[in-house]
Amino acid sequence: MIRLDRKPVARSVDSMLSSSSVFQTMLQEVIKVIGDYSENNDIFYDDPLSADTQLIADLGLTSVDFVSIFQKCQSLSPDRLSFIELVMPVEGQYVSDLSIGELSEYIIKQSASIGPTSTKSYAGSQGQQPKDVEDSKYKRSPFSSIQFEEFKSLIQTPTFSADNTIDTSYKLVFILSSPRSGSTLLQRMLDQHPEIESPEELHLLHYDTYAQRQRALSHAETKHLLGGTVRLRAKVNGISLEDSARLEGELVEGETPVISFFKEIEDNFSKEYLVDKTPSYAYSRHTLERITAQFPDAKFIYLVRHPSAVVKSLVDSQLQEIIPFARRYTGDTSAIPEMIWALCHENIQSVLKDIDNSRIHYLNYEDLVTSPDKSMDELLSFLGLPFYASCANPYSAEQSMQIETNEFAGDLKFFLENRIVDNRADIWRSFPALHSLSEISVGLMGNIPGYEVQQ
Repeated sequence: MIRLDRKPVARSVDSMLSSSSVFQTMLQEVIKVIGDYSENNDIFYDDPLSADTQLIADLGLTSVDFVSIFQKCQSLSPDRLSFIELVMPVEGQYVSDLSIGELSEYIIKQSASIGPTSTKSYAGSQGQQPKDVEDSKYKRSPFSSIQFEEFKSLIQTPTFSADNTIDTSYKLVFILSSPRSGSTLLQRMLDQHPEIESPEELHLLHYDTYAQRQRALSHAETKHLLGGTVRLRAKVNGISLEDSARLEGELVEGETPVISFFKEIEDNFSKEYLVDKTPSYAYSRHTLERITAQFPDAKFIYLVRHPSAVVKSLVDSQLQEIIPFARRYTGDTSAIPEMIWALCHENIQSVLKDIDNSRIHYLNYEDLVTSPDKSMDELLSFLGLPFYASCANPYSAEQSMQIETNEFAGDLKFFLENRIVDNRADIWRSFPALHSLSEISVGLMGNIPGYEVQQ
């Protein structure tokens, strides 16, 4: 999820461009996209759509709607566009609103800058240089062990009625990471392989039954997380989304254990691997212990991103505002993003220490974005699969990007880009407030093979 900032970032439409026939043609195309999207998603408005229509103030759209509309606007350009500079013209600060005219102008200008070969890219997709955003946005105090224990005590301990091991004809891979570590990028890269089914987040194994899961995730901010199983069931079993949703409703009503999902799709599963990428699993050591106990043959990808980069991303996205235990913390809230990183990695490391190393692959986000071919070649080798070039470029023209992102369970920021941006790995270094870390985080970094401990 991305969050639009409350503080405005000024934008304006080029007056000369807005009077041109090219602009007017594009404007009508964008108005049609937004009009169709609004109709299909029960978004109502009084005045006719125009260049001056504001997407938030006038239409009440959310950041999820923004990304969905941007995805549909890709068809208006011959090459895939990056929209990151449109929504984040200043590094670390999202815009407060956009007009339809601004979106239309942006598509025209970026289509022209990319050109027919798709080898050029505008400055924003290279990773914006920090401009005016205040470094104080990221300032925080190092957290103590006492604070960390208090934070961890807020996490509810799940209970599971079934402890039987699950044996499937396909192989399971779990991506373990903190949130904002690039797991959606990795999920999309893995999904390009013909022998890997790598869907959006499933959000299954925190819960005992479908009914328990439904109660926990049915709130407005999290209900989209229920859709991953509906869409994967429909895809694998060759049924409609409506039938899949109906079946899921029956599973909820029947208090069916969520663990049954993995057997439910088995008969029609045609690929070698299924990937479960749900970063929130790492919030709970008990959930991770359940996974390792009930899936004794599963493999694990331990994905790591520098804690300072994760802190920046958590602050930018305001993700902590929808994490229940984080909202219950009454101490120094500036420490929450780093404590989330530390919590996840402490749990992951405590569980993986008892797993045979042949079942674990360590992967750094920094390597993934700077050397995607090498990183994916090594990862696929770990899985015993041949390398496919498309796995290193999930944005290539051959890949279908028309995912219904307004229901997607994962990091929507992936869909704002048109390529893997390598210098996102170190953009946090431009903000001095992000340079210091708590001793607990430094200690956890030291436990990760091949990860250099530095601040």
